Amino acid sequence: MLIAIALGLLAVTVVALVAVAGVNPVDALVDVLRRRPWARRALSGVAVVMALVAVGVLTYPFWTDVYQDRLQVRLERQLASPSLERAYRTGRVKTGDSLTRLKIPAIGVDVVVVEGTTQSALRAGAGHYPATSLPCADGNVGIAGHRTTYGRPFNHLDELHEGDVVILETPVGKCTYRMKGKPFVVEPEATYVIAPTDISQLTLTTCHPKGSARERLIVQADRVSSTIEGA
Repeated sequence: MLIAIALGLLAVTVVALVAVAGVNPVDALVDVLRRRPWARRALSGVAVVMALVAVGVLTYPFWTDVYQDRLQVRLERQLASPSLERAYRTGRVKTGDSLTRLKIPAIGVDVVVVEGTTQSALRAGAGHYPATSLPCADGNVGIAGHRTTYGRPFNHLDELHEGDVVILETPVGKCTYRMKGKPFVVEPEATYVIAPTDISQLTLTTCHPKGSARERLIVQADRVSSTIEGA
């Protein structure tokens, strides 16, 4: 607040000098900085704030990756626990808890997916849309993932091709999906991609282009095998 006030005074002073004396704006600014200690302090304060903001912007993705990496360790243990298996079988997995492990060999993805797509849940890197089918179950299984932060599991989703496989490992078995086409882009409002379907498929969603939420990149794959009884 004080910096903003000081900058305002500095601007007013420079404008006044330019208007009254008709001097060059740059010369007026230099003159103010030379004769006004508060102006120099204000400018120094702005420089420090801008430097801190720049550092924060540049290092933010790194720290989210560190957080996600540590969280994944806990989620891996939870996924293998008997209590999680019981919760999975009864459909009582809570938002933010482990749900399934997602593997995409073609792009080196191996991440534990949690239940839910809230901002907090997605700090795990990837989350299951609660309104869609459970992993490996009949219907449309929807999973959203980060592309540039929190481990960036879907960073290279656009590099997948028709025929590439996606594996889901759940507490009660695993299944394999095979891509039936290329990745495609839709508007953020295009929720039809995760709508219920008569076929057993997997839908992966992420932001597009990288670093922007302007659109959504979609990958869809059909289930081709399963070790889960009844699936």
